Amino acid sequence: ADNGELLIMPGETTTLKWVPDRVGIFPFYCTDFCSALHQEMQGYVRVSPKGSNVPIHYSIGTNLPASK
Repeated sequence: ADNGELLIMPGETTTLKWVPDRVGIFPFYCTDFCSALHQEMQGYVRVSPKGSNVPIHYSIGTNLPASK
């Protein structure tokens, strides 16, 4: 399994170098409960094929594209 763990204190930044072995979408999340907004501390890393020029689209539920 590809697992990594970083302990980052409030106000700090750090870098994790990760070389993916396949195309896909990979979730990341915080496992150290710190506050009421703890569940918001998550996201995704999208790995596209080498040489692709696919734009990133996202939504927070308020800017959804119109249906076709």
